[in-house]
Amino acid sequence: MAGNSAKRKAVQSEDRPKWVPLREDQHSELSTIARELMLARSQKAERITENTVIRLAVDLVIRHPELLVGDTEDDLRTNMLERFEQLLERESELLAGGAEPGEDQ
Repeated sequence: MAGNSAKRKAVQSEDRPKWVPLREDQHSELSTIARELMLARSQKAERITENTVIRLAVDLVIRHPELLVGDTEDDLRTNMLERFEQLLERESELLAGGAEPGEDQ
């Protein structure tokens, strides 16, 4: 476990801080998500913090910039969340035995 701690500290020292103001609902939900993830861990080797969740969200946006379409923050958020919900819904349909990708419905 000490090895994991040293490894994480080395990675953290390479991190660059970025201050981002959050809305009250974002801050509250972020705290709840981090706390629930901490409690649900099967391995207790690494803490999961609010910053962990933020970094994961940034990784998602960086990996899928095509989800970001719009001219304002509200547009970007609305379009991204709608597209993400569509993708999750489609995945659920496929897992439930729906049409294969590319088939017309």
